[in-house]
Amino acid sequence: MRRASWKRRPRGLGLITILVVALLAGACDTGATPSAPGAAPTPTPTSVPTTVGPTSPGSTSPEATPGDSATQVPSIAIGGGMVPGSMAVTVSNHVRVRSQPRVSDDSVMYEPLLPTGTELTVVEGPVRGSGYDWYRVAPVSLTLSGGVADGWVAAADHDGTPWVAVSGDPLAGLEFAKATVARSTGSAADANRAATAINAFALDLYRRMRSDPSTGLTGRNIVFSPTSIALALAMARAGARGTTASEVDAVLHASGLDKLLVQLNALDQELAGHNATWTDEEKTSHALSLQVANAAFGQRGWAIEQEYLDAIAAAFGAQLGLVDYEADPQAARKTINAWVSRQTAKRIPQLLAPTDVDSLTRLVLVNAIYLKAVWQTPFDVELTANQPFTADGGKRVQVPTMSLNGGQVVPLASGAGWKATELQYLGADGSTPLAMTLILPDDVAAFEKGLNAGTLSSIVSKLGAERQHLEQFSAGPDPEDCGTYPYSLHLFMPRFGIDTRTDLVPVLEKMGMKAAVDAASADFSGITSSSKLFIGHVIHQANIDVDEKGTEAAAATAIVMLAGGCTGPEPARTVTLRLDRPFLFLLRDVRTGAILFMGRVLDPSTRS
Repeated sequence: MRRASWKRRPRGLGLITILVVALLAGACDTGATPSAPGAAPTPTPTSVPTTVGPTSPGSTSPEATPGDSATQVPSIAIGGGMVPGSMAVTVSNHVRVRSQPRVSDDSVMYEPLLPTGTELTVVEGPVRGSGYDWYRVAPVSLTLSGGVADGWVAAADHDGTPWVAVSGDPLAGLEFAKATVARSTGSAADANRAATAINAFALDLYRRMRSDPSTGLTGRNIVFSPTSIALALAMARAGARGTTASEVDAVLHASGLDKLLVQLNALDQELAGHNATWTDEEKTSHALSLQVANAAFGQRGWAIEQEYLDAIAAAFGAQLGLVDYEADPQAARKTINAWVSRQTAKRIPQLLAPTDVDSLTRLVLVNAIYLKAVWQTPFDVELTANQPFTADGGKRVQVPTMSLNGGQVVPLASGAGWKATELQYLGADGSTPLAMTLILPDDVAAFEKGLNAGTLSSIVSKLGAERQHLEQFSAGPDPEDCGTYPYSLHLFMPRFGIDTRTDLVPVLEKMGMKAAVDAASADFSGITSSSKLFIGHVIHQANIDVDEKGTEAAAATAIVMLAGGCTGPEPARTVTLRLDRPFLFLLRDVRTGAILFMGRVLDPSTRS
């Protein structure tokens, strides 16, 4: 990362591997009631400020900094009790959520019943009904039956026994500058185009991540979310101009800002549509949770273009949270980390390290993705046993290995130097909206070196053809003969869990995104004209756990934008289907093909 030559006090450069996307999780208004961070925005009567002035908690009209102009920006002053925008938590098991604040036939009972410790964002209330005090709440890390985002819960029993209580909330008092634009709608065709571009970006980035010493990932297990990184970079791209903009477009395989925003918005909404909760024939509750949230956190009193706020609100549902990097950068960092932790069900509690944010930080764009899904055909935990795995370099380790007879739903495909299979995840009504593609190369290093879009397309196509092949069967003349299908794959796969953290600035620069990370050349005038901005960090962290039931994963990407200038001397370079050997995995959206998570397992006995 090149910097201008003028002096400024040195600052530390911390490395971190969290996947953070540059957007503010859209805090929205529902009528006159502000909702919590992470909700989708709806139009409000307040216009987007071109300049956000300093505010104090509880104020309704932020004062403008002398010499600046500002429109009135409503603030959210949260604290004390269960008020709209605050956080609550269930303190009893099996808490019921209803569609109306009463016990009646027209008040639909949603599934699932909430277990103790479920985090809730308070949206509205209290409302008295049927002898209870009700609050409309939005569960943070799960979706209610029918894809419903929120509903009504009673705070306590008639005798005063509490069911829901106020939760300690590190985001209490956070204020937002709100855009007036609504979230745009998207088309299936645009979502497909976004997926194609993200997958090309994913393969480019994977080549760099696995081999570039700056990532610290050479010879290690890897997991990352290209979708999260692309969403975060796209938020920064919305304010980029000139060479800075064209270089970001090239890295993201984008055809200009307008198409990029439209296409990513469509994909984002397509993914949100997979959230579902349902009950099977045996009255067992199931859920597929895929949460994508975007947010921006800017310096209070710092001028920002209205057009930029409108762009990230319309395309990503993001709004601008007001923090004070100048006065207390660590408090601002903790606020951002708390937001990420909430959006990822606490799987990424510390995205930003103390050295990633200082008094020169002006804007942090954040994306967070959380996934929890169950296999269409789960593994039998009783069949899991320790078996040998030949790790990278030839070392043999004993690891818990799962066993599955795939029947007609687990295909096997092969090609020059590889074998592959694919496991699907269960959605509502028997759908399978997500899948994990597992690729076992003969030589992992050689395969990775040659991996490209054509290879990936061939693997996915062959697996699709094999899946159709498995669905066919033949029957003899005997009416009692039910027939046979081509084969059943007996799959052995190790349990695995991976954590990855890295700063992507060095590899993005080598991929061609040079101006954006150069203090002298960066042009983000579409965000602000009051100061020179450049990208100081692209902090990415991701983790994944795969077991007999399914998969839980999270990723966050934070783009840390600094005021231009030299931050001190820096080094020119950094010196440093038995799946029983190294394999790759891609967690994909089935319809669009978008890669949500990607990585490799070189040694499942370690998380790194």
